[in-house]
This record gives sequence, structure tokens and C-alpha cells, in this order.
Amino acid sequence: MITLILAGGSGTRLWPLSRKLHPKQFLALNGDKSLLRQTVERAKEHAEKIVVATNKEQYFYVRDELSDFVSEDNIIQEPSRRNTAPAIALASLFIKEHYGNENFLVLPSDQVLSENFFETAKKAEPLAKEHLVTFGIEPRNPATGYGYIKPGEPLGYGNKVERFIEKPSSEKAEQLIKDCLWNSGIFLFSPSLLAREFELYSPEIASHMQNYEGLLNSYNKLPDISIDYAIMEKSSRSAVVPYSGEWQDIGSWKSVYALMQKDENGNAVKGEAMLYDTSSSLIYSNNRLIACLGIENLVIADTGDALLVAKKDRAEDVKIITEELLVRGRDEAIIHTTVHRPWGYYTLLEEGSRYKVKRLCIYPDKSISLQRHHHRAEHWIVVKGTARVVKGGDEVFIHENESIYIPKSTMHRLENPGKVDLHLIETQTGEYIKEDDIERFEDDYGRC
Repeated sequence: MITLILAGGSGTRLWPLSRKLHPKQFLALNGDKSLLRQTVERAKEHAEKIVVATNKEQYFYVRDELSDFVSEDNIIQEPSRRNTAPAIALASLFIKEHYGNENFLVLPSDQVLSENFFETAKKAEPLAKEHLVTFGIEPRNPATGYGYIKPGEPLGYGNKVERFIEKPSSEKAEQLIKDCLWNSGIFLFSPSLLAREFELYSPEIASHMQNYEGLLNSYNKLPDISIDYAIMEKSSRSAVVPYSGEWQDIGSWKSVYALMQKDENGNAVKGEAMLYDTSSSLIYSNNRLIACLGIENLVIADTGDALLVAKKDRAEDVKIITEELLVRGRDEAIIHTTVHRPWGYYTLLEEGSRYKVKRLCIYPDKSISLQRHHHRAEHWIVVKGTARVVKGGDEVFIHENESIYIPKSTMHRLENPGKVDLHLIETQTGEYIKEDDIERFEDDYGRC
């Protein structure tokens, strides 16, 4: 069995920790490892091969995060965001062309599962020969944040799906937990059967599914639609297998709270906090002390550049804030203070109207593009490692505690020729210091 991990989501309900270019699957919410890393490590013990699907903005982060587990060849780079139906269709063709008509298990990268789930998945493999299999979680409470599945007639290890039910109201959820399952978003498919069902129920996708390269080239033409809407809710071959073990979908701050350890007053804390007369609250801080006095049932999440304070029972509504930030064109909806690039990453330390200060990390044997900026100058100070710098027609080496100045409109390139990470402080000054003031001439990552 192949495992396909979907790692292209945005996680808007976990703002400000989750951003468009650094979504929740890259966050370490329940330990020191990211949700994506945990998902891959669990799957590695049970899968013949692992394939990861992500989008082009997050590809390099996924590559670096999983370099010791998943080869670059098995990381699918979706040209644009098109939801789960196109992503699974693309991955299905990739799997069939590389591994034959092997069943593949589809796992979201932002869920927490116990090991015994994979025993359930293996037992469901015979069912996948003739059915599109999804897994239903036995509900623990009348949750309104999940869709539901009503099982129908028995099919050996599972059941035929009688119907899918959208996220319900509180009153309806009380009724649904009696005979329905939560929709987990986990699937088990045969590539050939899935292709036939696409032909029947989603011809707008199936018409481009002649082969992997063809679908990849046509990807931007595909509809933005989930696998549930495109196939599962229409197909007569949809089956559900119940699962009663540990499962947590990290979809909101409320689910993060449920995942974390609590103190004697029901508070979940990550980072530094001083709590007085505080109960049933989640306090999440990256680098600042948070002091709380006389509060209850709140979510407080601080990332340095943004702070969220919300009632815990309104956690599902945080996406309203991210939508408004996007309308206003605010960077806080898109990027963190730390941004990953193909060559490494940078962290924004301070910014004003005519200046910006960053900490850069360049990985060994990596370099930024040969480029120039028309509205800003840059000053680099090496903190650790050795830098090879192209400045105009010159090439120089800069060592620890040494610096170099790059005037406006000067062609330049920064490279790490060493064996350890190169760390620098970059100060930008000028009348315009946005990231789009860049003209590339050569680039190792196809961005020219």
C-alpha cells in the first residue's frame, strides 16, 4: 500500500500561527516535530512508499522538512491550489505510472492518529478493489466542525455509504451522533477504479487525465473542488470503514486546546505565561511572556507580529479575520516573520518606512539568484560561516564579523560555499523595500 500525504492546505482557523505560506501542517503544536513530520513518521512504518502532494509555494519547505524520509522525486508540486479532487487525481496518475495499480491511502498532513489506524487501513484493502473507501470516526461528542457519514448496508469490513451530511447545527449534531460517523477526510483508493469514477462523475477533471504530465500541464484549468463533492457524494461505490481509535483533526484553536496537556485549572500553555485566577484557556506564545489575570475560556495566541484574543467557543470563526486581512492586503495573512526560500530562510527582525532588518540563513552549497534591486541598498554582516559574494564584476569572500555593502541597482549574488549553514544580518535601506523589488538574471530554482 502506498501512502499519499496531502500537504498543501492553508489552515486559516489557526491564525496567527498558521499563514498562507506557512500553514498549520508545518507547525509543532504537540511536541517538537511538525504535524507533517509526525504524519510521515507514522506512515513510514506501514507504507511501501510515501508520496507527498504540495503546492509550489510550499515545495521547498516540504523538501527540507522531509529530506531524510521522502525523496524529491516523490514530492508532487501542484502548479496552483485546486483543492483535494485535482490533487488526488494528479497523485493517482503519478502512483500508477511509478508503482502500478497499487492501492494508496490518502492522509491529510494535519491530523493526529494512533498507530492502530494503519491496521484498520490494511484490513480495508480488499474493500478498495471495488469501492472508494473513506474512514469514519466514531463520534465522541456532537461536534459541529465536522461533516458526518451515515453508514448503510454492510460490505464485509465496512458499509456502503448511505449519505454524506454537511457540518450540522448543534441540534442536528445531537441526533447524528446516534447512528453516524465523523467524516475524517482519509481515503483508500485503487488508481484504476478512481479513474473510472472520475470519468463518470467529474468529466471536467477526467478529460485531462490521460497521463501525469498531461494533467500537470492542464492543472490550472481544473475546477477548485474537493474529492467529496467531485466523486464521493455522487458515486454508488462509496464505502465507509469505522475507526474508533485516537484521531484529532487540528482544524481550529479549540482542537489545539483539546490536544494539549492542561494544568489543574484546565489551562493549556505553550511558551512563557504567568497565570492568575485564569481557567480553561489556551495561551500560546512564540517568544514573549504573556500574563493573564481573571480570565476564562479564552484563546490567546501571540506570534510577535500579530496577537489573537478570542473566546474559545468562537475558535471556528477565526477565518473571518484572515479573510479580512487578505482583503486589506496585509502580509500577516500570508507570511510569518520567518519565510522559507529554496536556498534557506529569513526572519524579519525589524521594519520601518525606509528600512528592514532580516536574519538570513543560507544552506550549504545554496545561493540566492543573481539579481539587483532598483529602490534599495543592502548591507550584509556575516554572523556564522563564510559567504561568497558577487558584487558587480567582483567576487569576494566574507567571513565571520566581516561585512559588505551592495548599492542600489548593483548586480549581486550571495552563496554559501561551506559545509555549515551561513547566517547573516541583512539591513535594507531605500524608498521602497517590498519583496517585489527584485530583477533576477540567473536562478538555480527556475524563478527567472
